[in-house]
Amino acid sequence: MTSLSLNISNFITLRLTPTNYPLWREQALALAESQDLVGHLTNDDPASPPPNTTNTENFVPKLTDEFIAWRKKDNLLRGWIIGTLFEEALRLVVGLDTTHAIWTALKDSYAEDSQEYEFTLHQQITYLRKEDDQSIGEHIRTFQGLCDNLAAIGKPVPDKEKVFYLLTSLGHEYETFTKTMLKPPRPSYSELISQLQSHDQRRNWFSNHSNVHNSSTPQVAFYGEQQRSRTRVTYMFSPLCRNHIFLIISNQDQQTFGINV
Repeated sequence: MTSLSLNISNFITLRLTPTNYPLWREQALALAESQDLVGHLTNDDPASPPPNTTNTENFVPKLTDEFIAWRKKDNLLRGWIIGTLFEEALRLVVGLDTTHAIWTALKDSYAEDSQEYEFTLHQQITYLRKEDDQSIGEHIRTFQGLCDNLAAIGKPVPDKEKVFYLLTSLGHEYETFTKTMLKPPRPSYSELISQLQSHDQRRNWFSNHSNVHNSSTPQVAFYGEQQRSRTRVTYMFSPLCRNHIFLIISNQDQQTFGINV
């Protein structure tokens, strides 16, 4: 049973655009289902056959009570759907007098555009790579923005895939970190973000406080030696312990000890 006082914004929070059709469609279907009107969208509840009685004086078809009731519900749903359209989409449905006709026209116009947009976003995620002059925070925001855009059209990226795509987007400077994170058990996406940010902070700290001599081998996440007077300091990231750094310090007397940072 339909309700004239229904607050449509509780069901359809979006206005239809060329990029959000899947999500808009789900919300519109939810609205129709809540009012038992899905058949008006899918044409599973078509209009009654034209009445076979007429007013002989004016030759106007005599509408049955069944058709009048159907038409009232269809106009109600049609008005709700039209209320969620921008002017661009409204131009596509001018002159269409049933909800099913409008639903079909919008599907034909927007479904293909949304699919192309989805493929474009997936391609951007797949081939995304961190720029040399880009901070890790900026790179994460770029990656998350692509994931958010996919979620906005009803195609969210699964957590495991986000972990894989983000790791493979980091580039050769993070190769050791990437290989470590890809080993089972893999972290969740939120855990990966936390560990990546911590790793980058430590990496930047050593870069700012030491002269790294292994610049010719950038595939090592961070590893270097520092010669000061008679003491040598070696620091490295251990693949076996994801959250720690080890300092190996030795002096001229061949005394060596390690510090877990």
